[in-house]
Amino acid sequence: MTEVRPEDEVVRICQELIRIDTSNYGDGTGPGERAAAEYAAGLITDVGLDAEIFESAPGRANVVTRIAGEDPSASALVVHGHLDVVPAFGISGQSIPSEPNSRTA
Repeated sequence: MTEVRPEDEVVRICQELIRIDTSNYGDGTGPGERAAAEYAAGLITDVGLDAEIFESAPGRANVVTRIAGEDPSASALVVHGHLDVVPAFGISGQSIPSEPNSRTA
């Protein structure tokens, strides 16, 4: 069995996330982030952690997971990102943003 290199797995995960349309038009008409949140929660669960999905509005989903630290008296660390994107409109001569591809220098 061929072992997957960590950097190849990161590229695959990023490509799959980019393919999920999470366009936020600012007026509530976008598809929301639920599909991307479910994908991310699945990855978190796959590595043995608990993932929770919360919605601030229908389809506007966030993923939360907690990892206990070694020192319970220490302050918490929050790592935050977002799943929605500003819509990308095609620029002549550029690749389609939702169809990621790898390029070498």
